[in-house]
Amino acid sequence: MQSVQAPAQSPQSPTMPSNKPPTGDSSTATNHQLIASTTTNIIDTTVTLADTVLKLAKDAGEVLKNVPYVKALAGALVQIIAIRDEINTEKERSKELVDKVLDRSKVILEGLLSVANSPHKEILGRVEGKLTDYHKLLVDVRDVLKKNAERSLFNRVVNRKSRQTDLEKYNRRVDDYNMDFLTDLMLQLYIAPRKQSLPPAATPLFLTQPVLPTAPEIMIGRDNERAQVIDMLLNNSPPHIAILGGGGMGKTTLALSVLNEPVIADRYPSRFFVSCEGSSSVPSLVAEIANALRLPLANRDTYLIDAVLASFPKCSLLCLDNLETIWDVGSTRSELEGLLSALHSRVGILITMRGTQHPLRVPWSKPSLPPLHSLSANSSREIFERTCGPDHPVDDFVEKLLNAVDGIPLAISLMGALLKEGHETSMSLWGRWTKAQSAVLENGGNDRLSNLETSILLSVYGPQMQANPKTIDILAMLAILPDGVSKDGDAIDELGRHLPAGYDFRMALLTMQRVSLVHLSVAGVSSRLQMLYPVRAFCKERVPCPLELRESITSFCIAQMDHFNDVTDSSAHAIIPKELQNAEAILMQAWESGRGSALVATACIKFTRWSLYLGSPNEKVINLALNGPLNDPGVMGYCHEAVGRVHMRQNKLDEAEAAFQNAAALHRQAQDILGEGDDLLKLGEVHMRRDKLDEAEASFLNAAALHRQAQDILGEGDDLLKLGEVHMRRDKLDEAEASFLNAAALHRQAQDILGEGHDLLNLGKVHMQRDKLDEAEAAFLNAAALHRQAQDVLGEGNDLLNLGK
Repeated sequence: MQSVQAPAQSPQSPTMPSNKPPTGDSSTATNHQLIASTTTNIIDTTVTLADTVLKLAKDAGEVLKNVPYVKALAGALVQIIAIRDEINTEKERSKELVDKVLDRSKVILEGLLSVANSPHKEILGRVEGKLTDYHKLLVDVRDVLKKNAERSLFNRVVNRKSRQTDLEKYNRRVDDYNMDFLTDLMLQLYIAPRKQSLPPAATPLFLTQPVLPTAPEIMIGRDNERAQVIDMLLNNSPPHIAILGGGGMGKTTLALSVLNEPVIADRYPSRFFVSCEGSSSVPSLVAEIANALRLPLANRDTYLIDAVLASFPKCSLLCLDNLETIWDVGSTRSELEGLLSALHSRVGILITMRGTQHPLRVPWSKPSLPPLHSLSANSSREIFERTCGPDHPVDDFVEKLLNAVDGIPLAISLMGALLKEGHETSMSLWGRWTKAQSAVLENGGNDRLSNLETSILLSVYGPQMQANPKTIDILAMLAILPDGVSKDGDAIDELGRHLPAGYDFRMALLTMQRVSLVHLSVAGVSSRLQMLYPVRAFCKERVPCPLELRESITSFCIAQMDHFNDVTDSSAHAIIPKELQNAEAILMQAWESGRGSALVATACIKFTRWSLYLGSPNEKVINLALNGPLNDPGVMGYCHEAVGRVHMRQNKLDEAEAAFQNAAALHRQAQDILGEGDDLLKLGEVHMRRDKLDEAEASFLNAAALHRQAQDILGEGDDLLKLGEVHMRRDKLDEAEASFLNAAALHRQAQDILGEGHDLLNLGKVHMQRDKLDEAEAAFLNAAALHRQAQDVLGEGNDLLNLGK
């Protein structure tokens, strides 16, 4: 191969750095050399480092205001410098961290300004992803420093250990931050003015078999998808395949596994793997494809795409990894589809993309590969075991962690890698997860493959989501709901009607599905749109939900509980049992955020009654209501009554008695005769459970009088039924028979089929004790007919059991 003689140095061209190896931190030193050679009198070296960085940050924010994340990066630096003088805890370690950040930031900002002041600003698009990573690191450092600037002596003492740990962690992260991208940027700046001046004879080596990234060591749970991709690659000419799915689902892993398969290597001797992470435009992607093709620099003229298309060898396969980096930028989508359309007839295409959408204008091979889903419990466990090895068995804490990460392969791999390091146990990792959740899973890096939060953040704050900021707000609201939103019936439209003007709930859900932040979960005939737990946890912690949306979702919950108040209504049973977990989360956040009210408390009462009826008594939300700032004695009375019912179910009779007594007193204060009658009925039941029959009889008689006064026929019927049971326990059969007959008449008048069935069952028992078998048989048969009509299987069973006796 001929050697290339470099042209004479142009006055406009930057000077390349010396090849002499740097001392100390090689990455930082190399970048310093590169930037020193390309920057002309940007700063006055006599000023302090902080002043220098402040000036650079200001200049970068103005000059590069159209470059994503530069302005945010500059803002974070300004905040760190401002916090520096307020630090009063761990001053030395904090100062060391600030100095490291400023030193590296100075290098980065100088490099960015060098490019900005050159004729080749377009190459800045290559580092957008790296700037995102660095900005996130700066934000994390800022938050750590803020803790050390707290004035509270108590917090400073109590949290000292965690502060020290955080400082050590972020000192390491800043040390480990890879600045090689800056070297690449400077090299591109050096190469750009020379592209047109290379002599025609200069022809770099062209490789028809470029080196691929190696096959992944571990790929579990994707056998079906792998087989389908291989089949489509072998049976389509040329193939066009999209591997879609959420962040961390293993799209790249699947692609590399397939590309390294021997049968695919035989079919496609030339396979090209191009990562799109550093590309923010179609021209920069074309340049990356040219790099993969080893296209000589001399051939890269204005019509680079033509040179690229002509350079693919026969039987080539091009993999474009993380294509969403460009696809998600709405303004480039049509241009990208044009590129894919031009490529598809020349070369086989395999793309990986976050989300569920296929780019248009490409005849994608059929059948399409479904978006990658979460792994099964068995596959999750196997990945963990393969990652950790035999020294870390799957114990109870590992099982908890595996359940928490919801089958996301990236999260499982990071978890296994953390434990394999040997610095902590599964118990300590679970303890950290319960506090910090997705922030725990990282391996020291800050990119999408080494940090779960970064992977989630790229989806949450990607261009499609940011195209309408209200979509991100709705995502934060949706994160409140552990069970997501039902797609059955008009549930989505009903919730959407409670949102303020300007919020398009259906459109927001569609966008979230397209970027795989929510997924469709199907159980039987029901389907729901849900978030995977790590994504939901991240959004709850890191994505603020506007107050107006919190109020909207609370209003929706109140309306739902009010509309489906009857626990015996079959139409309500089609809705409420599937919504109880959501209701609990909504009502709890209402109280915890100080937005409790009488309406919220009433919804809590109805929620508690539903939980009792469904056999899972839950007192969390009603206890929050009891401790809330309510001044309505009537509502407070019903809160106490609901708590009393829970205690009765839990056989906590002392607590139940106290709750019903409090309820009766509050209803008496509120002059709520009906409420007080209900309380006395339940209080009588507590006395019966304790065999205090005198107190029980008195309570039931008082309850009946109050219900009669309130003209509550149903309530009075219930009182007389219980009074009859007291008489039965005392062998007062005449009084018992009269009570049951009166109760049955009242329940019949109130059209309470279930209540009348209970009355007749007890009446049949009275006749049995008197050996009036004909009357007993008639009573049991009538009771069975009523219970059958009410669809009370257990009640009908008791009737028939007594009839058999």
